[in-house]
Amino acid sequence: MHPVIVTVLGVQVYAYGFMVALSFLAGIWVCARRAVRYGSAPDAIYDSAVPVLVAGLAGAKLTYLVTNGTGPITGVGDLIGVVRGGFVFYGGVLGGAGAAIWWLKRHHWPVLAYGDVCAPGLGVSLAVGRLGCFLNGCCYGRPAAWGIVFPSVGDGIARIPTQLIEAAGAVAIAVVLLFVPPPPPARRGRILGLFLIAYAFLRFVIEVYRDDPRGGFVLGLSPSQALSLVGLAIGVWLVARRSGGAGSASGAGGAS
Repeated sequence: MHPVIVTVLGVQVYAYGFMVALSFLAGIWVCARRAVRYGSAPDAIYDSAVPVLVAGLAGAKLTYLVTNGTGPITGVGDLIGVVRGGFVFYGGVLGGAGAAIWWLKRHHWPVLAYGDVCAPGLGVSLAVGRLGCFLNGCCYGRPAAWGIVFPSVGDGIARIPTQLIEAAGAVAIAVVLLFVPPPPPARRGRILGLFLIAYAFLRFVIEVYRDDPRGGFVLGLSPSQALSLVGLAIGVWLVARRSGGAGSASGAGGAS
């Protein structure tokens, strides 16, 4: 593992933070490229990037703190450790979605059309972020003879590289969704729904093999498994819904 990528002028660049930043940029790039296919200017995606990034990071961090807790904070070092610590993807989605809805309503951009545009980008962003988890040596799986030894654990036991498996699954989801044609107005939100369904299944299974002490949150499920069930329900609703009142994505192209 390589928790520190490089040291520049005495400043360490941490792999996890670097990959989280890169994951956001990669996701935004994919979304902007897809916006053209939906009849909108990429600027609409770029303009929404800052509030979505800030709220997404805040949501991911808050969810991590709620589900993991923190030790006593007695100094600046402890505070930096809390800030630099982990994030939860579902929390990032919730925070980013809230900011996106606020921004979209303010600029008269159809919310579900935006979700369809960005669904594959979420998969790409997740995959890159999980590579950061792998480099950092966190979010590993249960012991397995065919696994990888994570020095951060310190016991020399090989474990399932759940980060890499989830990254591969996220890429597969993103690639499939890239080939799904834009839905008609009555079915907007369908691609976003497909992402939520596919990722809910992926994350639920991954959590089974995680060597994670966060079980027992709800009915013996981990927090991410409980959130997966919520995401699954929302995804099924988005795929099944039919409504002609969602507006048009093309009409929002110049609203940025």
